[in-house]
Amino acid sequence: SEDTQTLAVVDAGAELPEMSRAEERPEVDRERWNDYGIGLFLQGDLRGARAAFTRVSELEPGYVDGWVNLARVAVAEGALDEAREVLAEALELDPDLARAHFFLGLVEKESGDYEAALRHLGVAARQYPKDRVVRNQVARVLFLQREYDAAVEEIQSVLAIDPEDLMAHYTLMLAHRGRGDLESSKHHQALYERFKADEASQELTREYRERHPHDNNERQSIHEHGSPSRAEIEAFLARPERARFPEVHGEPPSAGVTAGGGG
Repeated sequence: SEDTQTLAVVDAGAELPEMSRAEERPEVDRERWNDYGIGLFLQGDLRGARAAFTRVSELEPGYVDGWVNLARVAVAEGALDEAREVLAEALELDPDLARAHFFLGLVEKESGDYEAALRHLGVAARQYPKDRVVRNQVARVLFLQREYDAAVEEIQSVLAIDPEDLMAHYTLMLAHRGRGDLESSKHHQALYERFKADEASQELTREYRERHPHDNNERQSIHEHGSPSRAEIEAFLARPERARFPEVHGEPPSAGVTAGGGG
């Protein structure tokens, strides 16, 4: 694929034009703030995400995503009453919105109202029957209700989509144990352990990360990008591993190291 952008420029030394905004564009601003908030949320910066999504709802109260995303932050923080109130705002704007019903289902699940949770999760599941996250949550609620056979049946729809789904095997491990089928429980426990991330493997990269603080910064969930000096940039580009494996860094094997790109 390709794309083309045209940039308006002025001659060197020419007087710069007036750069103040000619008009307010709330539909653009709220989109930017919403995208920014999503990025912060995915990094785990819940405080920053809350501020960004609050700004979205202020810029355009009728934009339903702003309310839903505020609820996502509240759910992640465990503020269930707040999440319920915010989702009520979202459903007022769009009563059939699957995302709002999904997160309201999570709120009711955490509150212990399993019947209400299943009602809201069911709305989302009917609209998106192949959404693994939704079906996993339905099965989880059924398990919590001790409806073990129903939970096992529900989770089969997840495995039909992704046989390696981690949560599906975890739920099946517990559900089969609940119904007394220990052999099946052990089978799914083995699969769960097989597909689960090996946290101990992080030790393999420790020495490298200690020698390369820039790379270590990149792997942090929440991090900032500073403005390095020219000397720091040159030192980064001159790393021995770049010389040994230039093709890994986007350079043809025969080319010299001339510039670097941000990752």
